Amino acid sequence: MRAVDAGKQKPLFIAGAYEFISDDGHEHALPQAYAPLVKAYDMLRYDAGVLSPAEAKNFADMKIAGPQGWLTLEAKAPVVKMLTTNIGKVAVVFLPVGKKPGDGPTPDQEQAIARALKDARSQARLVVGVSPWGVQAESDYLENAKPDLDVLLGSGSGVGFSAKPAQASRVLWMHTYSKGKAIYTVDLLALPGEKGFKWELGTNYLTQAVVLDDTYTPDQAMTGLLADVPDPGDKKDAQEPGKQTGPAN
Repeated sequence: MRAVDAGKQKPLFIAGAYEFISDDGHEHALPQAYAPLVKAYDMLRYDAGVLSPAEAKNFADMKIAGPQGWLTLEAKAPVVKMLTTNIGKVAVVFLPVGKKPGDGPTPDQEQAIARALKDARSQARLVVGVSPWGVQAESDYLENAKPDLDVLLGSGSGVGFSAKPAQASRVLWMHTYSKGKAIYTVDLLALPGEKGFKWELGTNYLTQAVVLDDTYTPDQAMTGLLADVPDPGDKKDAQEPGKQTGPAN
């Protein structure tokens, strides 16, 4: 995500939960993969990232530190990372996990989120929410809670899609593809601020889904780092971190 300012604004790279474990817990990186994957994510230099509680537990059990600067989601309230950019402060509000995969926020969580958003709004030029709930729960939250967000970046269950206006065009909503086969980008051509501001494609934002296919040349340093990392694929019976595993196929 970036705000276009005569080409001077570098993109902000933001990672939601479930980079190491799927939201339902059925798919996950193998134990041998955690340390090199952390190095890979550090090389990507994310501005803000977050681990789900289950991911954080796996790191703790294996006594491995997560990616540098990443936070851990909480169950009761959001965690916030304030970024300094040349357009001003950007508040990245990582929304709390639901009771189970696919669940949206409880009433108590909604109140905690509203308080966090109010505080973020008082400090930041742009307020970005990052959800772990899945598409349906995010849709319900936007419709019912009408949060004071400028952008909502979604993750979890559901189909991925490029940014689109939601909540009467006051929130720009995007949801990532869970398999990591595409990068979703948002260029903000203007920033919210004036009363009655609405997101309009081509007028104040652009968006793109970049499919990571064979037309992209792999980075050699990254390829070398991950060359021997075992890949569980989509096998739901892949062994969990901390359990004995055999050699990778």
